Amino acid sequence: MLFLDISFGEIFIVVVVIFIIFGPQKIPEFARKFGKGIREIKKASSEIQREVKQEVSNFKTDVDVERIINESDPKPETKNSKGPEKDYKEIKGPDE
Repeated sequence: MLFLDISFGEIFIVVVVIFIIFGPQKIPEFARKFGKGIREIKKASSEIQREVKQEVSNFKTDVDVERIINESDPKPETKNSKGPEKDYKEIKGPDE
């Protein structure tokens, strides 16, 4: 077994040393603490992922709303345009 470049023999030696130093009574306590720590890390990780996804979704929504607003706004009049009243007079003629 090769886990993080540690062989099975090395893992076995570490477990035996821990067992000798702390005794069989402390091993379950360490395992529980280790499990709680891993659970907290997973919880924090999933919470961070959820927040990032929510912010990305909010950003996409903001960009979409901005695009919709820009597309629905009428184009600004150009300098050559005289406005609707003047265009009507030019088409109809000045004496009509």
